[in-house]
Amino acid sequence: MEQQYETEFIFKYWLKFKNIFTDGIIIGVINSTLALAATIIGPVKSFLPNFILAHSMGITVSLAILFSLLIVRPRTWKLFVLIAGIDICLGLFIGLQIGFMILRIFFNIDLDWHTEKVGIQAMIAGIFASSALLYFLISKIRLRYRNEMIEQEKIKRLAVEKESISANLRMLQAQIEPHFLFNTLSNILSLIDSQPDKGKSMLLDLTKYLRTSLSRTLPEKTTLSQEISMIKAYLDIQKIRMDERLKYRIDVPDNLWQHSFPPMLLQPLVENAVKHGLEPKVDGGEIVIRASRENDLLKIEVADTGLGFSDFDKPNVGIANVRERLSLLFGERGRLMIEENKPQGVRTTIEVPINDV
Repeated sequence: MEQQYETEFIFKYWLKFKNIFTDGIIIGVINSTLALAATIIGPVKSFLPNFILAHSMGITVSLAILFSLLIVRPRTWKLFVLIAGIDICLGLFIGLQIGFMILRIFFNIDLDWHTEKVGIQAMIAGIFASSALLYFLISKIRLRYRNEMIEQEKIKRLAVEKESISANLRMLQAQIEPHFLFNTLSNILSLIDSQPDKGKSMLLDLTKYLRTSLSRTLPEKTTLSQEISMIKAYLDIQKIRMDERLKYRIDVPDNLWQHSFPPMLLQPLVENAVKHGLEPKVDGGEIVIRASRENDLLKIEVADTGLGFSDFDKPNVGIANVRERLSLLFGERGRLMIEENKPQGVRTTIEVPINDV
């Protein structure tokens, strides 16, 4: 099967005029070099006859090989070599006769098979030269075929890796969203009887959240505006639960709102700030979300005034997913930093290269 692909590649290669023209120049240069060598060491010491004979034989052999291979289209190298060998012998014989005819008609030079053994020596030299030249051209084309196969394999491997990364990202996103959804629905059910107005408001915020979420259909990238809209809907839901214990501010420059950004990277950080920082605290606190651009970095900061590291830095799915997704998307160029937010709370910062977002 591999032989068939290689021979098919050769046919397609020689069907392109540019390749025929390029190889034709190579053949022409080699024929001229052989004519010069024959003039120096051969029986005919005149360059013109050797030049005419070398080119008539070379061109005839080349055309014979080209047309017969394109017509027969051998599937194995054995058949390829057999056809090429027959073409070389017939092409040399016919080309030699054409050369004799050209010399006799246009240059009044009379050579034949028996003149100083010109024909026999020309045939022997032609067989060796044609075989060597054909081997060189085929080796060049096969090398090009191998390089193209390597490039195609690289492309396939990259496509598989990209699909694997995309699948991992979708899986990580799917782990986060149902957790929030079920918790919110549980809260709505608990408010329906005791505080129906708050339950209704929470349901409206959840509807807004889901509408924004579904409009994205979990793409690889969204805009910062879409992500902030989801976070705002999430925080509005939590504010109904916590009332005045939760305050939040969003500070994003106008020139960054429509900037592309991977989905579901910010929400786990905000969830952790609420769950581990503000909710356990009796008087609650504030969450501030800031975005900025520094040189080639996009920085998103989530700072809270909660309990600090006492509970925040315990292992949890959200932070682990954010770290893994940053690694999948940006490698070492994406960073997640967690530090103390003086005088109180925790500050988490995502840094990603702005040209890759």
